[in-house]
Amino acid sequence: MADRGGRGRGRGRGGSDRGRGGFDRERGGYDRERGGNDRERGEHDRERGGYDRERGGYRGDRGGGGRGGGRGGGGRGGRGGFRSSAPNDETLSQVFTVNRSSIQPDPAITATEDRIMATSTSGVDLASAMSKASISGQDLEAKLLDVFPVRPAFGSNGRPITLWANYFAIKAKPITLYKYTMEFIKAKVGTEGGETDEDKPSAKASSREVKGPKLHESVKELISTLKAGDPSLVLATEFKSKLVSLKKLTLTDNPVKLMVPLDPGSDKVDVIEAQIHGPAEMSLDEVLKYIGMMKQGPDNTVYPKYQDVVDTLDIIFGHGPCSRRPDISAVGSSRFFPFDANKAVKEMFYDGHALVAARGFFQSVRLGTGRLLLNVNVTHGVFKAGGNLGDLFKSFDLKPTLVNDQAGIRNMKKAIKHLPKTRVWVDMKFDDGRWARKSKSICNVVSQSWASKSKLSNSLTFATGFEYPGPKQVSFKRTDDSGHTRVISVFDHFKEKYQKTSADLPVLNIGTDAKPCLFPADFIEVQPGQSVKAKLTMNETTTMLNEACRSPFSNITSISTEGRTTLGLDDSWLVKFGLSVDKNPVATEGRVLNVPMISYLNNQQKRTDVLPAKGSWNMRSVRVVKPGTSIDRWSFLNITKYKDGPMIQVPRMKEFARFLGQMGIRIKDAPQQGDIEMPWFKAMGEGPRDLDDYFKWAGSARIQYIIFVLMEKDTQGLYQKIKTLGDCVYGIHTGIVTFKHMSKQDNFAYYANVGLKINLKMGGANHRLKDELSLLKDGKTMVVGYDVTHPTNIPAKEAPSLVGIVASVDRDCAQWPAYSWEQSPKQEMLSDRLVEAFKSRLDLWQKHNKGHYPENIVIFRDGVSEGQFLQVLQNELPSIREACRAKYPASQGKAKLSIIVSVKRHQSRFFPQKKEDMSVSGNTPNGTVVDRSVTLTRYWDFYLTAHHALKGTARSAHYTVILDEIFRSRYKERAANELERMTHELCYLYGRATKAVSICPPAYYADIVCERARAHRPEFDPPDSESVSTASKGSKGAPPKPKETVSVNLVAGILSISEARKVTTRWGKEQELVEVLVGDETASSFAITFWLPRPVVVVVVGPGGRTTTTTMRRQDVVLLENVALRVFRSLVLGG
Repeated sequence: MADRGGRGRGRGRGGSDRGRGGFDRERGGYDRERGGNDRERGEHDRERGGYDRERGGYRGDRGGGGRGGGRGGGGRGGRGGFRSSAPNDETLSQVFTVNRSSIQPDPAITATEDRIMATSTSGVDLASAMSKASISGQDLEAKLLDVFPVRPAFGSNGRPITLWANYFAIKAKPITLYKYTMEFIKAKVGTEGGETDEDKPSAKASSREVKGPKLHESVKELISTLKAGDPSLVLATEFKSKLVSLKKLTLTDNPVKLMVPLDPGSDKVDVIEAQIHGPAEMSLDEVLKYIGMMKQGPDNTVYPKYQDVVDTLDIIFGHGPCSRRPDISAVGSSRFFPFDANKAVKEMFYDGHALVAARGFFQSVRLGTGRLLLNVNVTHGVFKAGGNLGDLFKSFDLKPTLVNDQAGIRNMKKAIKHLPKTRVWVDMKFDDGRWARKSKSICNVVSQSWASKSKLSNSLTFATGFEYPGPKQVSFKRTDDSGHTRVISVFDHFKEKYQKTSADLPVLNIGTDAKPCLFPADFIEVQPGQSVKAKLTMNETTTMLNEACRSPFSNITSISTEGRTTLGLDDSWLVKFGLSVDKNPVATEGRVLNVPMISYLNNQQKRTDVLPAKGSWNMRSVRVVKPGTSIDRWSFLNITKYKDGPMIQVPRMKEFARFLGQMGIRIKDAPQQGDIEMPWFKAMGEGPRDLDDYFKWAGSARIQYIIFVLMEKDTQGLYQKIKTLGDCVYGIHTGIVTFKHMSKQDNFAYYANVGLKINLKMGGANHRLKDELSLLKDGKTMVVGYDVTHPTNIPAKEAPSLVGIVASVDRDCAQWPAYSWEQSPKQEMLSDRLVEAFKSRLDLWQKHNKGHYPENIVIFRDGVSEGQFLQVLQNELPSIREACRAKYPASQGKAKLSIIVSVKRHQSRFFPQKKEDMSVSGNTPNGTVVDRSVTLTRYWDFYLTAHHALKGTARSAHYTVILDEIFRSRYKERAANELERMTHELCYLYGRATKAVSICPPAYYADIVCERARAHRPEFDPPDSESVSTASKGSKGAPPKPKETVSVNLVAGILSISEARKVTTRWGKEQELVEVLVGDETASSFAITFWLPRPVVVVVVGPGGRTTTTTMRRQDVVLLENVALRVFRSLVLGG
């Protein structure tokens, strides 16, 4: 048993208008308004408002990566190491060059773009072709020329700038490729070279699909078999289900029978049957002709073009790195991480988890004008730490643990969360003296609870009192060659058989529950390169972001050097497919758009203008342009960690309110009197004087706004509870700040940042553009944004997808009333609910615009992939038109629509070629727009970097026009310039910050609405303390209902003791009530209420179970027996 050889196995929010101007939680969820810092979309852009112009955060890529370090530490290693961009990083001032010079965009490509542009804008051939096109299944009620509209012209506004793009030109021959699909079925187990008998009783009754590492080995074996039959074959695969060949395969047998060794060097094999289907012919000649001329045909609505051919090329380019497993770990079909001598990893040994952050490379083939392009970018991922498992256990001080060691058991459970299904190497010795290195999967860490649950009590013996035993504390029955059976410990077994002693560490089961195979931790080696798909804790996330943030120079250098090596872009086998990749990145031309002036009011209530610098500005000596509703009744509440701890007092909050008044925000100086302190355990619990009771008081006191002061960042779900009570239950505006920032004297920058949010929530406007956008200034254009977010790390069938939609109500674009609803999990396309949602936005516009509906509606659709563009037109556009038909009177006519898809999660990056074109962080200047060299001339899209990235590599937003009934008809040849200007200047109208944001505010706000809606469903958004792995199947966010009362024994320290209060019971008996706050090393705490006779005493369990009476003091350590957990109240017997 110890080393068995061989095999081993919501709420009703839908119609509610949240017209509060600002929603305070964004994707990634790391700041969530907790202290007022807007961290954009889980990235690095911290949109700080206030006085300090340089107090923005940064938006950058998750670059970085490298080996080395101790627990959570680590320096550089491998090629380039894992180095983040510190403020004094010399790479911030460096530019990437080729032969110490810059390179201009390819003149041949520029000429091709200009020729296609001239032909397209004539519209003669295009209109003729498109007049025959249709989108099946839906009547879009739009002229076909408006669907996937032709680019009206390349943009021309702005200062020209020459850039690098992270693309490489691909040279390809006009050949035909043949793509096959493969299926692998496991038939039976036999002996290599031996005969098998399917009729034997031991033969398996049913075949099984091949998965995991075995699938990779099966594909390798199939390729070897095919090439053995025809050595001239040139094949490529992603080692899953696709096979690409230069010529048609001749298959004499299909399925192909394969003999795949169980383990390297093993004489036992799995018999695998490989069924090959196809081929599908992929013509590169057709693709090359299209990108050179871009003549349209009747399939104009197919987008993206030639995706099957592109996918086939992706398989070819991915074959090289995929075939180098385990030196390179493939995550998905396009991300590759080296774990050989070139690896760049950093340990993230936090919270008991042995994880590493690794740097790798993304690649994807894309169609460009006049050429094929390979998009290559730096990427980062989280992996299980490789190496000796015993060493990993020692780094966390994990040892055999006793049943009554509750702290040790908690630490053990946290540390082993990621271990199940981990692939490991073990060296096994057989009875005949042979050794074999086998790949196994960890089933579990051996424990008393597991043995009882698996009914192994008769097979395994545990030393008394151990929950997690070591090799000396767990024994099994071993039968020798003579048939004699004896009980032997794991320690003695390995000492006898392997002549090695095992360390005093936990024992692992690398078999199954039914047939365990026990191994000491220090005899196991974790295989590197196993990705972790789990929500990271706050510590892990912070490390990942900080260490992964790299300068633009570092990233483009890695792409051009290490990336080529990892991805095999210079390998000779690509030539066999007629492919080659240029040595240098693509050069492109960008333009830096003009910065708009921002308008405020001065102290005399007259307009004053501010010119942003580096994408941001400050509010010194200015006031908001329009205050919201006066806040006459407001309050604040400190959520403290323990009684009598530090907190914000009334004088500081009065100072804060007076400052807001100086900003032009209408708020009374003094808060309403009420409780100003609530212990954390009461805020998170239920019962007398809890958070719900506080909101009840606020409602009865007609409080308009509550400011909650947290002692530290929330990791326990308090944010969700506050927002749910405020938004959904009591209808009271809430804001969350941190003690750290509010306690600083004269922290006016922070005050201003919080004030911006408050004014928006009360219906105000913080700033305007000095020169209004031409499309908006007549007050007849509504701007809309909508998005869908999906749950992560939760079974798809349990958590719904959430939709958020916002729309402007006036020409200032300051207020964006919101609407959200739930739909089926993982469903990106919107349901029919969009009709009612859009009607509600039109009604709000009418209410604010003298009874008129908008003549133009510009829609920013966030978050859909290129393959879903057509679905937006087919599924969502009809709902929008239906809503307009239901609202617009015949006298006004139909609204004109334009739909622009905004995407941030793409892999395109741009890098300056000259120092004079660099920002202080080495990035492109804010306002940089790119619309050629890496785009398809036929389609109307552009990349815009509106923000100033203070750190990391800036990620632009990618905008694609998929429907246009407004811009081209209104602006003709200036349409591209006008759309780019509008999109750019809207980024300066994000009301919660004094800086330009990286994506257009309607899309940004829609995303915030989705995340706020998810906060209202805390069962689908576990706090960081629970976010250590993917959610288990069946998790509902609430504890399971046990069969009997659950209680625990706790060793805790006394944190505080309240003054004794004299009370009289209903029977007239006098007692004294004392509240005691206790806590343990996990920073958890709770209160105990004692009803005691006088004088005040407490009963403490003494040695031998005897009770003693003693006076209670702070810092005493007490044992609390049979504590029933409140979370099981009403769910358990006796609860």
